[in-house]
Amino acid sequence: MLAPLAALSLCIAAYAGDADRERILAHGPWPPKVSSSNREAIALGERLFFDPALSGTGSILCATCHIPYKSFQDGRPHAFGLDEVDRNTPTLVNVAFYRRFGWDGARDSLARQSIRPLLEPREMRSSPAHVAAAARKFGLHGSDDAVLAEVGKALAAFQETLVSGRTPFDDFRDALEANRTTRYPEAAQRGLRSFIAECSACHAGAQFSNSAVVDGFRVPGLRNVALTAPYMHDGHVATLEEAAAHTGSKAAQDLAAFLRTLTETSHLQ
Repeated sequence: MLAPLAALSLCIAAYAGDADRERILAHGPWPPKVSSSNREAIALGERLFFDPALSGTGSILCATCHIPYKSFQDGRPHAFGLDEVDRNTPTLVNVAFYRRFGWDGARDSLARQSIRPLLEPREMRSSPAHVAAAARKFGLHGSDDAVLAEVGKALAAFQETLVSGRTPFDDFRDALEANRTTRYPEAAQRGLRSFIAECSACHAGAQFSNSAVVDGFRVPGLRNVALTAPYMHDGHVATLEEAAAHTGSKAAQDLAAFLRTLTETSHLQ
């Protein structure tokens, strides 16, 4: 065991004084502290998220596209509610840390973003009056527009609880900060170097996104990215390896190896 341990020590030591060290450390720590929302709002939001009565036909729920066991997306190139749309369904995991919402980043409030699919004809095809009527059974009061706004806030409160767990990268990052040994694949280390050089300006911070809108689309976060294929706003990239190659990186395989280490550990067991 001495040789592997020595190699691990050298691995961490190689980053001492390295220009990349601080840039790597900037992608953490994880998970961040989340301010606690009202428990009643979270519980209401969860009930609403799984309630088909919010849709105009009574047949579609938020979880139709944002499926819990698929990392709160659907695995399809294009979302399909009551009809197919032209955008890929983004994961809701870690949405609490976004500053802009929707693929186009058009909204700066998760509550307002949560209302949009309810009213979109191809998605849930509802109306303020219909949503309000369905939500009043949960004790909400006021005008249709006021109840609709409360529905958005409750849905947002629930979604803000969807935070991914720690990953192999987080263990490596924290070991680097503490100058202690840890196990981290060599391919992932090479991919991390490429990522820092080529990708981290936009995929920044602990969430791996600066929330900026680039070429018309919001920069997505990358945590659990290996679980959320297909990729890009229109779902035209099928695999993580293809997505890494799509960046134009000459080290696409290593880059994909690094991206896989952003998967929370519970999904790797």
